[in-house]
Amino acid sequence: MSEQPGLESALDQLAIPVLRVEEGTARVLFANTAARMLPFTLEPPAAPGAVLDAEGTPLPVEQHPVERAARGEPLEGELVRWAGPEGSRAFVVHARMDRSRSPGVATLSFQDVSGWHQTEADLRRALGARDTFLSVASHELKTPITVLQLVLERLQRGAHREVSLSGAQLVERLEPALRQVRRLGVLVQNLLDVSRARNNHFELECERFELGTLVREVCERFSEHARQAGSVLAVEDCPPVEVHWDRMRVEQALSNLITNAIKYGAGGPISVRAEPHEGAVSLRVEDRGPGVAEGDRERIFNPFERAASGHRGESLGLGLYIVREIARAHGGTVGLTGREGGGSCFTLRLPREAAEGGYE
Repeated sequence: MSEQPGLESALDQLAIPVLRVEEGTARVLFANTAARMLPFTLEPPAAPGAVLDAEGTPLPVEQHPVERAARGEPLEGELVRWAGPEGSRAFVVHARMDRSRSPGVATLSFQDVSGWHQTEADLRRALGARDTFLSVASHELKTPITVLQLVLERLQRGAHREVSLSGAQLVERLEPALRQVRRLGVLVQNLLDVSRARNNHFELECERFELGTLVREVCERFSEHARQAGSVLAVEDCPPVEVHWDRMRVEQALSNLITNAIKYGAGGPISVRAEPHEGAVSLRVEDRGPGVAEGDRERIFNPFERAASGHRGESLGLGLYIVREIARAHGGTVGLTGREGGGSCFTLRLPREAAEGGYE
């Protein structure tokens, strides 16, 4: 029975959960309103695996913070988690033993830091994504530079030996260098686009053009790439429709979606179609790959993100983010849904009349 009604009346007004437990027995003498309102109990014994340490490892009963406090152990800001019916909650626990009476009474306070804990986890994930990006970017930039260096050194050795090269030989030797220069150009453009998008300076230069022509040109350009990956790239439906868009940016967005489908489509057929709506047009790119888990379908449009997959190749994780920003600049959207029978369907939906200038 409580012998300190004044103290406990004050504790009952606190917004944070508080327990008072008996020394030695760990019997709970008092729980304030905040503690009683929780959807789970802070008292031992809890359900097996319900109480976790900072790393998420289940705590044995003797390591429960109430048991430790009852033994007189000081707790100064220990992070403990409870796995309740509504998800995990993280608390910083403080405990102080009062031995002015016998047996003593330990007072425990539980500061809910679930939001901070999630923020820390998000920050760690973001830092991990940044580190992965820097690693992949270094690799992606180093490869074409190495090829360029080898090609130029080969040409230099030929010049020193005064070996005359025919036009055909020169073209053959320069082709790998030009291919890598184009690759570098794409990488640098992607990085520049990300910088512009994140600083809200993604600009458009809109013009009127017939969409079907653009779609067929892009698909024709990627048909050989798709064939090498074992896929067949086909334009299923693309009725004539005039739009007022930034042609280069829409071509870039469609190219990114098709490249993504080729990369993750597992060698299955890929289809592209345009669907006019009242005041808008949807571009759909479908593949027959393993698809993307529902929980990842928003995340993969963030910069430097990639969904988990069996694909061994690495990328900067920028392609879908740039598609999203191109859609946003046009006043449209891009989304991902699962495809019946397996695979992914990316839908880029833009108003037929995009405003000039994008966003700033």
